[in-house]
Amino acid sequence: MSLTLYYSPGACSGVTINAIKELGLACEFVRIGLSTGEHKTERYLKINPHGKVPALLAHGRLLTENPAILIYLNSLVAGSKLIPETDDAFERSVYYSDLMWLSSTVHPSVRHISVPAYYTVAEDTTDVVTRGKAALTVHLQAIEQRLTVTDWWYGDHWAIMDTYLHWCYSRAQRSGFSLNNYPAILAHKERIEIMPSYKSRVEVEAG
Repeated sequence: MSLTLYYSPGACSGVTINAIKELGLACEFVRIGLSTGEHKTERYLKINPHGKVPALLAHGRLLTENPAILIYLNSLVAGSKLIPETDDAFERSVYYSDLMWLSSTVHPSVRHISVPAYYTVAEDTTDVVTRGKAALTVHLQAIEQRLTVTDWWYGDHWAIMDTYLHWCYSRAQRSGFSLNNYPAILAHKERIEIMPSYKSRVEVEAG
């Protein structure tokens, strides 16, 4: 299997890196500078016309959107723990739904806080940030409630959903959103950050 992942440090592509490291897959990691606009250059748009990261080339075929990439990576390794194993089609769809909820609902509220200029042509982004904080607060309250009674999103065992959760609340925190009212989330954050695959991801992003 030939894998190439296009990523940018600090972006949600870190979740994808974490998944690859957790699975022990060989992969070439290619850094794309979002802050410099490299993702919008002609060279990169030839690779990924959407101009986004992550983008995965698997045997030369392009796959985009984090949930889809994570589901695909999960299929590559027998016994993978990225997504809980089940023979029940409905239950499997619930797991996929959780990833899509993070990607399409929680993640955008984080972006409203961290990169508000993407969502308005006005110079004043205060309203965008305020709306993002309000939406994220609702999401984090639900996440906090769930993590209060269990260490991981699905109970006793880590799944890639946990790492995606970590990216969302950590990215918001780096943009000034306080997590002080969420002790279960802060405990979850500590558990994620001692995982070997997380540390390997940090090394890739720092390289």
